[in-house]
Amino acid sequence: MTPTRSFPLRIAGGARPAGPSFGIARAPVDADGADGLLTHAGLACQLARGQGRNSYRFFEPGMDARQQKRRLLEADLREALGRGEFVLNYQPLVAVPSRAVTGFEALLRWRHPHRGLVSPAEFIPLAEQLELIAPIGAWVLGQACRDAAGLPGSLNIAVNVSPLQFRRPGLVEAVANALEASGLDPERLELEITATVLL
Repeated sequence: MTPTRSFPLRIAGGARPAGPSFGIARAPVDADGADGLLTHAGLACQLARGQGRNSYRFFEPGMDARQQKRRLLEADLREALGRGEFVLNYQPLVAVPSRAVTGFEALLRWRHPHRGLVSPAEFIPLAEQLELIAPIGAWVLGQACRDAAGLPGSLNIAVNVSPLQFRRPGLVEAVANALEASGLDPERLELEITATVLL
């Protein structure tokens, strides 16, 4: 099966890219009845969507368990900010010629009460998919600015901004609020973006 190529759809006078994603379940290997086949095809389709447009996945044993694990992680992530489970670690930024510390980069970490330390590679993409990256990003900005305000004036603080956060409205307000609440000199705050944002 070859995925169909993307094609634009006309919506409200503008062109929007579209591409199908398919989930495939086979009878009787994956399920006997229609309900089981639809459920398994739906699980495979969810994973196909996670790979981007124009993709497909066949149902595999174990997808149920992975989806259940993901649903539980989603539920925990929705509550993590309110429960104060996020913390910032700081990595020093060093000038190469002098080897002097010029500042620190804020690194977001999720300390789950039962799972332990959850990898950012696991929860950041999920936060973006669940539209949670803006409130989490605003918290990171606020906390990093508060922490930086207690450092000597020559040290800067760098905060990573996700491509999704950069493209959505509210980033400028979040930065302004964090600076105002902390009293940090704006020249001491650096926002780090990926090359993807610029492209």
